[in-house]
Amino acid sequence: MIEEAARLFSSKRFDEVLMDDIAQQAGVGKGTIYTYFADKEELYFAVVFEGISQLNEKLQQNVNGQEDPEKKLRRMVHHIVSFFNQNRFFFRLMSIEDGKSEGGKGENRKRWLEERRSQLEAIEGVLNDGADEGVFAVGNARLEAAILRDMVRSAMIHSDGDISGDEMTDTIMRIFLRGVRKEG
Repeated sequence: MIEEAARLFSSKRFDEVLMDDIAQQAGVGKGTIYTYFADKEELYFAVVFEGISQLNEKLQQNVNGQEDPEKKLRRMVHHIVSFFNQNRFFFRLMSIEDGKSEGGKGENRKRWLEERRSQLEAIEGVLNDGADEGVFAVGNARLEAAILRDMVRSAMIHSDGDISGDEMTDTIMRIFLRGVRKEG
């Protein structure tokens, strides 16, 4: 049900998705959906939270360890890129949700913001560790973490599938760490 709901929510506006359509696509009765979800909004946020929780779990696993901060940061970016390449519908849903200044019931919106903040904190932690080790020159870790996360988002939006996840990760890391200025 979650997977079919994700596909429908990512291809249509929220108000265009009908519970009947989700039930039909999932091969269940509409009553079955209501057994698990009180309404369409609860199902929608279950879809969104499923995706963001999977991603955040991978990012949190990456924070610990004694690895070089640049390698750790690259692995985080690679996790994000790989996750969204494999789950394009989650990327579209998260992009929709990020674009809302408000929306959803209070608890859902609060949880969404907490999950997104968790991503920033994971990236920020790696940046701060790198600064402590003298690897990164960090001015404002929270802002720089947001910029890096948004670089991934921008790369995902503007790639036409003609670049591999590794190439995208390499490009993002090169620009984030060294800019586009020619060395020499």
